Amino acid sequence: MAKINIEPVRAFNVMRTIFGGFEEVGVSKNDCKNFKREINLFINEYDVEMMVENLMKKKEHLPDFSCEYFTDDENCLVGLFWLDGESKRNYQVFGDIMSFDATYGSNRYSMVFVPFTGIDNHNNNVSFGAALLASETAETYKWLLRCFLKAFGKQPDVVVTDQDPSMKKAIEELFIGSRHRLCMWHVMHKL
Repeated sequence: MAKINIEPVRAFNVMRTIFGGFEEVGVSKNDCKNFKREINLFINEYDVEMMVENLMKKKEHLPDFSCEYFTDDENCLVGLFWLDGESKRNYQVFGDIMSFDATYGSNRYSMVFVPFTGIDNHNNNVSFGAALLASETAETYKWLLRCFLKAFGKQPDVVVTDQDPSMKKAIEELFIGSRHRLCMWHVMHKL
């Protein structure tokens, strides 16, 4: 039940109903809470490894799924890029203009989230893929754009970003045929 996000007390109540009473369950509510806490403590040490392993299994078994990652000398995750079949179909249809931007590193790993997005015929955002990066250097962006090109096989006609000089450098080097434009919202926000 923990795997499908049923909290410990609710899981205990389900087991109580199934087995016919508190005494028939064999554990207490506190035992369920403690078990969930121990699982979380164990996962906390291996969560990045488990996530990468899960994505690599998807890549192995799903033909339209792509995933790339790289680590530093200390085997810490530096970059992770992934996309699914729907993202590939979105890019085939709506990939003439692509936007990507890095969020502030607000997660507990201080990694930035980099979504690749486009706009469909109804002016709705569509996803082309996503990445987590440990740093926002030109080299990590070059790695990311190489992964993007490997997954899609072609570059977009137009790339829209904020005023990040590292992104600009990577785009100029790898997306030679693309026009790079700045996002007006970011420009106005900084003004």
